[in-house]
Amino acid sequence: MRSRHKPPCAGHLTAFLLCSLLLSITVTDRPFILALSQHDLNNGPIDDSSSIADWDELDSRSYDELKSGSWRPIFEPDESNSDSLNEDYYSSVRKLVDAVSDGRGAMEDVASEIESIAAAGNSHTQSLLGFLYNLGMARPRNGAKAFLYHQFAAESGNIYSKLARAYTYSRKELFEKAVVLYAELAETAVSSLLILKDCPVSEPVRIHNGAEENTDALRRSRGEDEDFQNLEYQAQKGNPVAMYKIGIFNYCGLRGFRRDHDKAFSWFSKAVEKGEPMSMELLGVIYARGDGVKRNYTTALEWLTLASKHQVYSAYNGIGYLYLKGYGVEHKNYTKAREYFEKAADYNEGGGHYNLGVMYLKGIGVKKDVKIACRFFIMAGNTGQSKAFYQLAKMFHTGIGLKKNLPTATSLYKLVAERGPWNSLSRWALESYLKGDTGKAFLLYSIMAELGYEVAQSNAAWILDKYGESSMCMGKFGLCTSAERRQRAHSLWWQASKQGNEYAALLIGDGYYYGWDGLKKNYTKNELW
Repeated sequence: MRSRHKPPCAGHLTAFLLCSLLLSITVTDRPFILALSQHDLNNGPIDDSSSIADWDELDSRSYDELKSGSWRPIFEPDESNSDSLNEDYYSSVRKLVDAVSDGRGAMEDVASEIESIAAAGNSHTQSLLGFLYNLGMARPRNGAKAFLYHQFAAESGNIYSKLARAYTYSRKELFEKAVVLYAELAETAVSSLLILKDCPVSEPVRIHNGAEENTDALRRSRGEDEDFQNLEYQAQKGNPVAMYKIGIFNYCGLRGFRRDHDKAFSWFSKAVEKGEPMSMELLGVIYARGDGVKRNYTTALEWLTLASKHQVYSAYNGIGYLYLKGYGVEHKNYTKAREYFEKAADYNEGGGHYNLGVMYLKGIGVKKDVKIACRFFIMAGNTGQSKAFYQLAKMFHTGIGLKKNLPTATSLYKLVAERGPWNSLSRWALESYLKGDTGKAFLLYSIMAELGYEVAQSNAAWILDKYGESSMCMGKFGLCTSAERRQRAHSLWWQASKQGNEYAALLIGDGYYYGWDGLKKNYTKNELW
């Protein structure tokens, strides 16, 4: 029987090779593989400095999207999303979106207005101008100018430009620079994640299956699939499991739902009236976070305890968190916290593995041991825990616990960063596509492509190939010429192929083999793809 106090194989360091992990999770519909072995362990002295003390405080922190240049006021306008300090910026974004939707030649005027506002020092508009130069929209394509404007904007806090710069550095294999930016972005993404229980990761939807439209995925996104329609029907009829699932969709913003804590609370409350145990856990999370209700840790503990008695094992992690922080209990109790985390980990709950890793990383209630922490983070990562990937990235970045490896650290940071709140661009792009607004969808996917999202790169390229002139692709002068569309599609497919998209690699290989899209025949490059 394995000990609760250490992860499998933790008894002997030399046996770690037997615990070699092939970590495979779905990232934009393709596997991200991380193989760790004895060679990856840092067997040197463990750094006990305070630099690792602030790696994780277990609390989520607020993220001010508006100050970072988010487009949310354009696509989800409400009073809380108003930003009087950047009215000119949002006005120009709105005009840009309108211009690509109707394609009536207003782009040049919009671009001139953007350039004028950017020249006055508005950092978010400088970011916008960077995208125009990089895409060649109403401006000659100029990578150097694009990078310069993104640099100005990033230094002033624009999140999109930070992502664009990080991706540019990683493409050029300048990992010393890329890793710093991605580390900052990943930290921001992690700080916005939920405590106690994470929502399922909402990955961007691939709108195509190779040459054909991905009709099944699009029907699910519209809520037109039979399973979803039946789920809604069952929820309205009082089925408690269905009510829980609809509550999750509202709480996490899944399946086309916008996040709505009030609706989520209502559905969970109805479900628990019928004894649905998973809703009990979510009510505990809601009260602990104060999502749409007054924060009450005592009530949170009651709901989490009730859920755990109904064999919702992830609730043990929430209870452990409350004991760790001293919330809703008489005082902090690290021993009880560890015991509850161990109970969660015994049932392979990623949050339990992760929080045990944090305890060993910081020496909270246990003897500090970075190597044991690393192993817990690996097991948490194997369940898809974003925060665990972040911790492993930090280890590869700093050389604490794992040997320093900047390319691997960069890849892991990028994985986490792309799950940040700014990935709402993908939802707005999909909503636009489903409404038939191809121009708006193409613009949003193109911007996400520059940020490094592989699914967006392939979606934008596919729209160009599928819709041609109807893609509303905007070039240097009005709508894209055939040559501009081909060049842009080739660039997007090429970027997607470099990130593991096999269909994109096939298209690029065929292009070199047959000499399509203006490419010279090159059988050597064809073999490389």
